[in-house]
Amino acid sequence: MADEEKLPIPPTFLEKVLFYTTATFVLLAIFSLFAFLFLVPFVIEPAFTTIFMQFDPVPALCVTAQVKHLLGVSNCSWASCREGCTKDLYECTQIRVNYKLGYAANISATEYEALIRAERSLRNYDYENYESPIDKNYPDMEEQELPEAIPTGLMGNDSEWYFTGARLFPNVKGCGYPPILNCTIFYGKYKPIGTNYSCYYSRVDPGLVITELDMWQNTLNLVYAMAIPIPSFIISVIYLTFAYFKIYNTEDESEQAPLQSDAEAMATGDDGKPTTPGSDTFREDLACFGHQLKMQLANEKPKEGFESNSPAISNSASLSG
Repeated sequence: MADEEKLPIPPTFLEKVLFYTTATFVLLAIFSLFAFLFLVPFVIEPAFTTIFMQFDPVPALCVTAQVKHLLGVSNCSWASCREGCTKDLYECTQIRVNYKLGYAANISATEYEALIRAERSLRNYDYENYESPIDKNYPDMEEQELPEAIPTGLMGNDSEWYFTGARLFPNVKGCGYPPILNCTIFYGKYKPIGTNYSCYYSRVDPGLVITELDMWQNTLNLVYAMAIPIPSFIISVIYLTFAYFKIYNTEDESEQAPLQSDAEAMATGDDGKPTTPGSDTFREDLACFGHQLKMQLANEKPKEGFESNSPAISNSASLSG
């Protein structure tokens, strides 16, 4: 009779729950890691840069003063707006602005002037053996006519502007992707010379000016970008580590326990002592095995063999007459 094929044992409910839970945490770890790597250059790094640059929340008054359209990688060290933050620049438009500081509605004009003077004030340093360049004579340059350059940098107290020639960007990185940033619309709004608009300057680098600033939204994006992927990845790794060393390791030990007990029973005799070729237990087992083998061979020997060795017996009888 042919042996019946062993049917696969269907998994129990707990085994199914354990399988789907583990698969879920594996996928969660993978997606959270890739999401974090994707958010670093597009959300996290710009948000941190916006915070570190310390933009003044009070908008300043900006006026477009200069616009340049340049070609070539060497000339395009920066661009006021570019769609795509990773591509190389072969054509760029640079917008420089002049701006004056704004002031909040709850301060007076006198306090505003004092604030501007404090922002413009510089420390007084004592320089030894310093000679003013005004007192020097440059005979080689007297006959040369230099091109008239637009002044850039912090202006004095008698100037109308706080800073001239500042670089204008839509955000701290100066780049983005549609539909959030459209450089055609940006240039159409801020490119015309003499255009007035509100802007935000950096206290760390006054030559950096952006057109839009929302610190609350910037902080919220930073919190979302870090509070969701990082804890998800950490929780997934903790669960997978626990499952590997505790749950699945316990199941493997329970499956190997019967095999280990059988091996131990085969390696030891009835008295619990280890079985070796020189022990009494080994000799008794070997003699028992030999006796059983002889009995088995005797039972399987066919009857025809015994009949062929015995003399033939005639079944017919002759009657004398």
